[in-house]
Amino acid sequence: MSVPFHMSRTSISRHVMATCQVIWDVLHPLELPTPTAEQWRMIAKRFGDLWDYPFAIGALDGKHIALQNPANSGSMYYNYKGYPSVVLMALSDADSCFILVDCGQYGRISDAGVYNISRISTLLEEKQLDIPTATFKISGSDIDIPFMIIGDEAFPLKPYLMKPFAARTLNAKRRLYNYRHSRARRAVECAFGIMSRKFEVFQRPMRVQPDKAVLLTNAAVCLHNFIRRRDGNLVDSSSTVTYEVMENRGDGMQPLAINARGGRATDEAIAIRDGIADFFSVPDGSVHWQNKLVFRHVLRPDGE
Repeated sequence: MSVPFHMSRTSISRHVMATCQVIWDVLHPLELPTPTAEQWRMIAKRFGDLWDYPFAIGALDGKHIALQNPANSGSMYYNYKGYPSVVLMALSDADSCFILVDCGQYGRISDAGVYNISRISTLLEEKQLDIPTATFKISGSDIDIPFMIIGDEAFPLKPYLMKPFAARTLNAKRRLYNYRHSRARRAVECAFGIMSRKFEVFQRPMRVQPDKAVLLTNAAVCLHNFIRRRDGNLVDSSSTVTYEVMENRGDGMQPLAINARGGRATDEAIAIRDGIADFFSVPDGSVHWQNKLVFRHVLRPDGE
C-alpha cells in the first residue's frame, strides 16, 4: 500500500490500526451485542433447524493467531507448536456468526486454560448473559435439559457446557451422541474458516506486536459478522450431507492443543449428557441419516 499511496510503511500501519480501532468501536455494539433471552431461544432454534441439536445456544472453540517474532515476549506467547501466538476464544451461533469473543491470551495456554480465565467463562459462571432458565423435557427421561454451549474435549463438562464422550467409553449410543455433538460444533469451525479465508491477514503470521494483533482480530470479527449477515448465510442445511470443516489456508490461524483434562464433571452434568444421548437414540430425537453416517465404517454397532 505504501507505493500507490506514496506513504511510508509506518504511516500506513498507523492508519490501518486507527481504522481497526474505529471499526471495533462502531461495530462492536452493533455486531456483537449480548443476546437477550428471546434471542438465545432463536439461536437454539437455529441449532435445531440447521444442526439437529436443539439445546445448543452456541458452539465454543479457540484458535491460535500466529505472530512473527513479538518483541520482549519471552516464552509466554510460544504455543505447543513452537511459534508465538495469541489466542482467540469465540462463541458462535448456528449460522457461523460470532456471539462472544475473547482475544489476547498467551499462546502457551491450552483450550481449557484459556476458557477458565476468559471473559466468556466469567459471564457464564456469574450468569450475566440472560440465558433462559427454562428446561427441555425429553421423551423417555426425567432429566431436565437446560440451554447449553457445546465444546470439544478440552473443555470442562458442566450443565451448561457439553463435550463429547471420551473415546475409551464409547458404545453405540455414545457414538451417535458424539457425531451429533461434533456436527453441531462445526458451526464455530466454519466461522473461523470463513473469516480466515476472507481476510488474508490470517493466512500467515502477523508481523505486528500482540496488542495490534488483538486489535486486527477484533476488527475482523466485527467485519465477519457485518458481511455475513448482509451477504447471507452459506451453511448448507441439508441433513443428508457430511459436514466438512473448512480448513484454513496458510499458518496464520491454527487449532489449540486438544487434551482431555477438562476437570472433574458434576453428577448433574453427566446425567444431562446421558439424557441427551438417550434422546438422540430414540425416534423422537433421532434423524433418519444418523446410523448410516455414524456406523458406515463399522460392521455392526457396539452393544450398550
